[in-house]
Amino acid sequence: MHGVLNDDLVNLAQTSLLRRTALPVSAIAAALVLAGCTQSPAGHDERLSKAAGVARVTIVCPKDLWEETKPTGFNTLKADVRAVSSGPRGGRGLVRVTMTGTNLVKYLKELDSNAHPHAMNGDKNNTPASRRVYDALAPEIDKIKAARQPDDPEPQIVIDDTIPDEK
Repeated sequence: MHGVLNDDLVNLAQTSLLRRTALPVSAIAAALVLAGCTQSPAGHDERLSKAAGVARVTIVCPKDLWEETKPTGFNTLKADVRAVSSGPRGGRGLVRVTMTGTNLVKYLKELDSNAHPHAMNGDKNNTPASRRVYDALAPEIDKIKAARQPDDPEPQIVIDDTIPDEK
């Protein structure tokens, strides 16, 4: 019995360090790669390219929805945020958020990261809100066409589930 144990120790010592650590290192590398991954919806890259080319866009949504989904920390973006105080949507707690196309790209990336996290990462605190905003913005951005006249209005996207969309 003592001889078998010595043979096993010799075999373990002869096994290269690389072979003994390959699996754990691979698992750690895979986890690190997945930690930054999202499961972006189809058309996401094309949507970012289109958004980058938009001079300016306005999003009208509930103030709390904007506060929940706006980028913070290092990902902050420049946007003009004003309360909607007049018209049929006035006094409903909505804000009008106006930003450039490049800031819209930052916002879409933030929304995508929060709305479509990799399954191994699990949902974030604002995943439902981010998914709602992303799902509202995506088809509207996809429909944006080049302006035909210099005075064509900027795109406006409304997220207010209490009033039916005007079509």
